[in-house]
Amino acid sequence: MPDSHIKPIRRILVGTGLTGESVGAVLLARWLSEQLVAELHAVHVISPISPAAEQAIPGLAAKHVAQAEEELEKFASSQDIRGFAQLHVVKGQPDVEIIRLGIRLDTDLLVIGRYGRGGLKRGILGAVADRVVRKNPTSVLVVQPEFRGPIQKIGVASACEDNLNLELERGLDLGRRFGLASIPMIQAYEVPAGYHMVSTYEQASAKLAEVHARIAGEQVRRASAALASPPKVEIQTRLGRPIEVLPKFAEESQLDLLVIGTHSRTHPAELILDNLSESIVKRANVNIWAEKSTMETQTLRGIFRSLLD
Repeated sequence: MPDSHIKPIRRILVGTGLTGESVGAVLLARWLSEQLVAELHAVHVISPISPAAEQAIPGLAAKHVAQAEEELEKFASSQDIRGFAQLHVVKGQPDVEIIRLGIRLDTDLLVIGRYGRGGLKRGILGAVADRVVRKNPTSVLVVQPEFRGPIQKIGVASACEDNLNLELERGLDLGRRFGLASIPMIQAYEVPAGYHMVSTYEQASAKLAEVHARIAGEQVRRASAALASPPKVEIQTRLGRPIEVLPKFAEESQLDLLVIGTHSRTHPAELILDNLSESIVKRANVNIWAEKSTMETQTLRGIFRSLLD
């Protein structure tokens, strides 16, 4: 059996703004840590007290941290993760500090809530969620504000161009661990510009459907071979813009989780989610797991260590 190309999830970091909008991420992170037998960490980021303010009011910075730690303890108790998760309060720019802590803890997955509003505690996570999702060096799970219960239906959005379908491997692995019998996988495609120079629209779309179905079947065979007793994959191919097809697919399929892939880039400034993946994260009304390759993770971690240290 070929080796799996996905990284085991041994350590999870969940960000929280200590609000109701953080509950979904925190509770799903706890459930995942139990299912995957992974260590769980929770972080709350606060604004630092300026040096001038500390000089004017000695002890304010320490009191500020102590109060945040107390509030995080209370929030953890209310969500039944106190004593289960390791709690962290850090100071600074939220997106930078969450990424920095994840690197320092060597986490494999970052879980973060989708929404947030303004205010010291209320908006500090939500306002930076997009940047954290795009720039975090490991796979990211974006969670709906409310906890919708255990994950019972997983779907995978497949890219026809990928030789190794890491998102499919992840979806199969999660489905196997969660005891799912099958998972749906979709490939969305468009008829390329210039088709009319060599065929009719009907011929081009029919041929594309045939090729995508064949490639999807090959991907399923490879990914399934890498895992022991994987769930069955139900392949779907749909003609249409992926940015429109995939969120609709997630809604119609009543998914609890949609696993998508990201693309590796070579230039440090471009080490973010690709445009399609980022759009799906923002549009789909479902929990989204954005999978990154082990090689991409190692590269990103090295870059961010040099930038953040």
